[in-house]
Amino acid sequence: MKPRIGRILAGATALAATALMMTGATASAQPDPGIDWDHIYNPNSPSGSSGVRVYVEEYGDIISVCDSAKDGKSATAVVTDLGFSPSRQYSMTVSSGYGTCKTHRASDGGKYNLHEKNYVAITFWAKGGDNYAEFYNDH
Repeated sequence: MKPRIGRILAGATALAATALMMTGATASAQPDPGIDWDHIYNPNSPSGSSGVRVYVEEYGDIISVCDSAKDGKSATAVVTDLGFSPSRQYSMTVSSGYGTCKTHRASDGGKYNLHEKNYVAITFWAKGGDNYAEFYNDH
């Protein structure tokens, strides 16, 4: 009888460890693992106290906005493609809580396909004051 109880306890321990690892992974505010991001905007680093983090990968025009604070506030980013006249823009809001992100990419089509060889501006916020970043989209 003892070997069976031992297997049950080992299985329960493994299940608890797996649940703990999954919980930790969802709270990291990291979008699309495996991408070597060209730009990461994190105001008030290293604490990230603004509650928002923006990731940019120029190849594929991938932009992610993530909620990086447990404060109940949504994280928002407005992306403005300055390569068009008039410029065109889109916004993303993450309202699903800490550690979650929202992403758009060129393959979404239309306004998400950013103009190459031009500047892109990003305004982003979560706890108030706007933060601003700009990058040259060269690929």
